Amino acid sequence: MYIIIGIIGIIAGINLIIYLYNLISTKINAPREKLRNELYEQKKDNSNLEKNISELSNEIESLKKDNSNLEKNISELGTEIEFLKKGISEKDELFNNLKSRDNESVSKITTLYSDFLLIQYDISSHYLRTKSHPAKKEALRIKELKSESKIYLEQCRQMMYKYEMLLQLFPELSNYVDDFDSIKQLEDVANIETLQDDYDRVQFYVSKEEYSKLSTNERNQLALDRYIKGQKSKWQIGRDYELYCGILYEKDNWDVEYIGMEKKLYDMGRDLIAIKGRIHHVIQCKYWSQDKVIHEKHITQLFGTTIEYGMDLPENITIKPVFMTNIQLSNSAKKFAKRLGVIVNENIPLKEFPRIKCNINRDEYDYESLIYHLPFDQQYDRTKINKKNEFYAFTIQEAVDSGFRRAYRYYG
Repeated sequence: MYIIIGIIGIIAGINLIIYLYNLISTKINAPREKLRNELYEQKKDNSNLEKNISELSNEIESLKKDNSNLEKNISELGTEIEFLKKGISEKDELFNNLKSRDNESVSKITTLYSDFLLIQYDISSHYLRTKSHPAKKEALRIKELKSESKIYLEQCRQMMYKYEMLLQLFPELSNYVDDFDSIKQLEDVANIETLQDDYDRVQFYVSKEEYSKLSTNERNQLALDRYIKGQKSKWQIGRDYELYCGILYEKDNWDVEYIGMEKKLYDMGRDLIAIKGRIHHVIQCKYWSQDKVIHEKHITQLFGTTIEYGMDLPENITIKPVFMTNIQLSNSAKKFAKRLGVIVNENIPLKEFPRIKCNINRDEYDYESLIYHLPFDQQYDRTKINKKNEFYAFTIQEAVDSGFRRAYRYYG
């Protein structure tokens, strides 16, 4: 009995010792395990940090490389911009030289043009001088040949400039320059004025084939249609607008003088003078693009020229300045107009209107005196439509049906 109790006691003691050992071991090893885990996590974090640092270093190097490339690109772009600025400057200089058309500028342009055409000579000469077995004599010969050719090219180009300029100044000559037989016809022309008077300006708007094949009325109408629909100079557009505004007045039984058309630059800002009884309207017409605005200076100019116009007229004449335009006036211009008594007619579009002037150039009413003028004819601007039976026609047929013919030698 006592032996069994002793064995049980021994076993219990051993278990107690084992429990206490495990307890003590757990207490001792737990911090070590925790520390071991923390060290492992720290190493893992360090490894990630080193990886991040490496990646960041690579990114920094990449950014440095990109920045270097950017600086290089900026530098190259700056050089290209300077090159383009220089090119634009040289282009502007060349255009100004073309515009001035003096001997020095034309000579410079023809030199550049000749160098451009003969650049192959320079390439060949350079190749012969620098190849493995140089041919210096042949290179020199080609260089001399270029110099000789350049002289002829410059002379030829300068003659072409003069030729083109003469045709611009005297487009009537274009009818005679196709061949030498045509040029010989100029021997019978007394002077340039006679040539200009005799030249049919319908030929500006129809081809030679059309001019020869079409009847007189057909080619005249074709030329008029192309003039109306074609591109015009600012002066031609302005003249059309003056004529349109004048016809609006004439429809209201005003007598109209077309000062701008007759005197051109010397009209003193008075495009039209419209008279009805004792009332005189001094009219300025402005046909401008829609992005522009009429400012007060135009109103004051019209007011001033109206005052000058009335200085020599009787006191019982009522004079009014009138401003007609297809666009709007600025608010300031409207205030000036109201204060100065200027009549303003704005937003008046240029509509289709009859352009053929059917004129009676003598007191006798017969076929020889009934003449019509087209807008591009020599005496169109000087011709006044103010007599009985005179009128503006839309078409050639309308004029012909009323007994009018185009003027011989195309002027009255």
